Parts: sequence; structure tokens; C-alpha cells
Amino acid sequence: MDDLRNYVKERYARAIKNNTSCCGSGGCCCGTTGASDILSMTRGNYDGTVLEKTPPQMADQSFGCGNPFTEADIHPGETVLDLGSGAGLDLFLASEATGPSGKVIGLDMTDEMLETAAENLRGLDNVTLVKGYIEEMPLESGTVDVIISNCVINLSPDKGKVLKEAFRVLRPGGRFCVSDTVFLRPVTERAVKNLAAWSGCIAGALQETEYADLLKEAGFIEIEVRRTKVYDVPDALAAMAFPELSAEERKEINGALASAIIQGRKPLVKPKEGRDYMIRRAEAADVSAIAALLEENGLTSLGVAEAPENFLVLEHSGIAAVAGMEIQGDAGLLRSLAVRRKDRKKGFGERMTSAVIDRARSQGVRIVYLLTETAEKFFERAGFTDARREDIPAPLMQSSALDMVCPQGSTVMKKILLQEEC
Repeated sequence: MDDLRNYVKERYARAIKNNTSCCGSGGCCCGTTGASDILSMTRGNYDGTVLEKTPPQMADQSFGCGNPFTEADIHPGETVLDLGSGAGLDLFLASEATGPSGKVIGLDMTDEMLETAAENLRGLDNVTLVKGYIEEMPLESGTVDVIISNCVINLSPDKGKVLKEAFRVLRPGGRFCVSDTVFLRPVTERAVKNLAAWSGCIAGALQETEYADLLKEAGFIEIEVRRTKVYDVPDALAAMAFPELSAEERKEINGALASAIIQGRKPLVKPKEGRDYMIRRAEAADVSAIAALLEENGLTSLGVAEAPENFLVLEHSGIAAVAGMEIQGDAGLLRSLAVRRKDRKKGFGERMTSAVIDRARSQGVRIVYLLTETAEKFFERAGFTDARREDIPAPLMQSSALDMVCPQGSTVMKKILLQEEC
């Protein structure tokens, strides 16, 4: 393993120093003259609007075979890990996507790549560069939301171990989204060696089904291996680029190799209250965090600073969810139910709805109203039924100030908590 690692480190160190690519340039580790005229892995992977945001030299320093960033759907506040982060193009893009509340980690084994990335990413406070191997990630288990990588895992001598490590460091529900090379069908060893001279220094690409099987073995679900670019090699050009291959072997190469987006997800383990999270009454010190969470979800923060005691918060590595209840007499208005993007699909929305209603019931509330534009189905499952806007007591709407911000077309719903006594 060490021999292969050292070989790859040497070639990529030379590539970044000379500003040439190991994939298709013929100038670093590609021994096949002319192959770069036929195939290009690095060209056209990112559109111009994406690259406009990055320092100009970064696009030329990318040795990838695809664009995992666009597919990864990174949200603000998430922790992102880039395996074999190179000169930092995907780190730069992920830094912008995750924002100041998030964290981006670049893992690379090559000193020259890390030095170049440090220079390219100077001033980005949410990016951390780490030296290490992708087979032995120097990260704590369950600390990463999204893993990306661009044409790196194929270079590993132990891909199964890489995928198991990826599974380990991801949080439950975490996403794996990488771009990599794959073989579309079995090819002979001679053909593999010739393609490897062009495509990445060593014969590392797996077949599509092998990649999927290793992801499943590591524990991933919702696995997808989707081709993005199939590399066709017309025979006349293949004869020039790969002169040692016979006509039959050249035919075998044509269309056998592709770039692909490979995705999977770590299964979600439902968090347990008291062990993984706690719900408590909001305090004045929580106001700014609540306001940021509401803004992330497109909701108003009106009334939060004035009466934080009307709100409950769910703590799970910070404030992960919030819900409020405005009360007038025996009527309540459920408002400001919001869950942090990276913590959705964990049952927090349901738990907060239940908690805020239970609290209202203990305060003598008999009926709860709400207004929503998008979550009717969610609240139906919680026992709410349709109501009319004029059913909501005027003092309740006025005290909450929501009458000023909720569109007239909002759906009004209600839930009876206590039946009136006869």
C-alpha cells in the first residue's frame, strides 16, 4: 500500500508544481502521447457561472473527472469533508454553500497539494486542511454531514476500507456524493494499463456493480452509480494513442471507461430524547439563534425577542429546532415551527409540535390554531383540521402580529385540545 501511495503522491506533487494534470495532459504521469487529444476528464466539469466565483487559477489546478459539488446539495451549517481535496476548488465552493455556520474539511496526503490549497483558500475561516490518508481518516466518528470527492477514490489501493471509513465519519443520515471513474464492462489487463496511463497513473477504476457492492457492504443505502461522461475512442485515434494494442484490444477500450456520480446515504438512527437531544423553554440568550433558524426556514422572527418564554427550543449540537405558542385566554396560535436543514427527517418537527401543544394544554388552552403555506399534510398527521381565518380570535392574531406577515391565502388549521364542559 505504501508503494502505491508514494507513487501517487510523487505524481500529483509534480502535477501541481508544473500546473499539469495527471488525467489527460500527458505531462505528468501519463505516458501515452496523444491520449489527451482524444479524451479529457477535467474539461467541462464545471459551468462558467460556478467558476466565476473561484480564484482564476483553481480551475486549471483541478485534476477531477466530474463535479460532485453540484450533486451534493450542500446546505448552510453542514460539515463537509472532501476526500483528496487537492488544490481546493470543491473546498472553495463548499465553503460558500455551507456558510459561516458550517465547516469544510479538506483531507489530502500530499504536502504540495495542501500548501497550494492553503494559499488558494486564504481568508476562508470555515475551511480546515488536514493531512492524512483516506483509508485512515483522522476524524471522529459521526461528525460529518456530507462527503464529496473528485476522481480520488479510484487511486486508493483499498477502496473498501475508504468506503467503510466514509461510513464511520458520517453522521446518521449523512450523504456520500463523489465523482469517480468506473469501468462499464470487464476489460483485459493490457487495456486497463493503457487507459490507466492516461486516466490516473494506476489501474484503479472499479466496475459500476463493484462500486455499488462495496458501498452496500460498508453499510450505505439509497446507492446510485450514474454515468456522467462515457469516453469514446475512435479506432483511428486509438491506434495513434495506444500503438501497442491490437485492433481487437482498441475496440475493447472504446466506450469502456466513464466518469460517474456515486451516491449513498448512511441510514438514519432516530435520536432519543434525553440522550441525544433535550427540549427546554427558550431564554433571552437564545434569541439570535432562534431568529437565524427562522430566517433559514423563511419564517418571521416577530415577537421572539419580546417574549422568548413563548418558545421552546430543541438542543442537539446547538439549537436544531424551535416552536412557539402565542396564548390569549383559552386559545393558542402555534407558530414558528422550524427545524435546522441538516437535522430534518429526524422526527424533530413532530416532537416539537407535540411538546408545544402539551405545554399549551397544561396552561389551559382548549383550542390551537395555525397558519401555514406549505405544511398542511404534516399538520394533518398531527391531528389538525381545516378552519377559517375569521375563526381565530382577533386578540390572538393581534398579539402575535402574524396577521401582518401571513398571506391571506395561508391555510388555517385548528386542533381541539379540551372539549368544553357541559
